[in-house]
Amino acid sequence: MRIKKFLPYLAILLLVVPLVVAAATGPVRGAWDLQKIIDILDKVATWLYVIGIALAVIVIVIGGISYMTAGGDEEKTGKAKKMIITGLIGAAIIVLAGIILDTLVAFLG
Repeated sequence: MRIKKFLPYLAILLLVVPLVVAAATGPVRGAWDLQKIIDILDKVATWLYVIGIALAVIVIVIGGISYMTAGGDEEKTGKAKKMIITGLIGAAIIVLAGIILDTLVAFLG
């Protein structure tokens, strides 16, 4: 039972010790610098942005097709309208998140 209480501290110690040693000895040759990490995060964010917008467009198109094929059924048209609105809200959130991140990067960097 005592080992279960000790394991989180051991895990933290194993994660922190290499950082302390690397800081004490200086930069390691071939080590990752901050710019490489920022570049990778920028590429990942760009891909997530593109994927999110594509998914939002797909949801809007599927909602539109569902609306057109509802045939006057109130329940089906209600679901289709809700799907279109959900896609538009999702696209707006994704675009706003991208604008906010770009503004922060421009402001900080």
